[in-house]
Amino acid sequence: MARLSEVPGNRPGDAYRRCFGDPELAHLLSRVQSLIVRNGFELERLITQAAAELLIADLDDFLSDQIMPLGVSVATKRVIKAAQAIAGQGIEPDFLVFERTETEQRCYIIELKDGHEFDTKSSAKERENLQTFLDRNTTTLHYYQNHCRICGFNAATREEIREGFKGVIDINQAMTGREFCELLGVDYDVILAQRAADREANFDHLITELLNISAVREGIVDRLGG
Repeated sequence: MARLSEVPGNRPGDAYRRCFGDPELAHLLSRVQSLIVRNGFELERLITQAAAELLIADLDDFLSDQIMPLGVSVATKRVIKAAQAIAGQGIEPDFLVFERTETEQRCYIIELKDGHEFDTKSSAKERENLQTFLDRNTTTLHYYQNHCRICGFNAATREEIREGFKGVIDINQAMTGREFCELLGVDYDVILAQRAADREANFDHLITELLNISAVREGIVDRLGG
């Protein structure tokens, strides 16, 4: 997880200042918002780092072979975007995960979400983008059984993800973070532990920064009666 102490935020934080008045508090809240955005990218980085041995460097070269090696190989969004054989046109998924067993070759088209609560319109758009990407690339990926998945990394069950997406995705289109990590051979609990450590640091930093703002500190002291 990203660290609040490393996020500069955007000055002067006008939207927050209009809501709360104090410019120092506005700036801190803008940093918190930036932290939330960064967390999604940080999750991708942690997973990519953990799956480093599986990463595909050149997707065009990988797809030129009709039969992939046994096991699992992973293409990140950056590699997908760079591939000439892939028609993404701005809706590339976060990961393509290729799996070969003794009898089958599968391609999982995966959109990774740190959270899994979306409004109906956003949920439908996420599902539509995955299906559009698959439709555009069916010929390129025809050596594989193709599966679209939305991974709610922190959800405990597929049903929780389906409900968070307002029922617009099928239960089989949902993938938990644990299932994703099992597919990659990555330790899900290790990633959670890494993020939990950062969460504690973020809490401590937020409290410190709030108390460093005189208006906030004075307001707290006043309410505590001291």
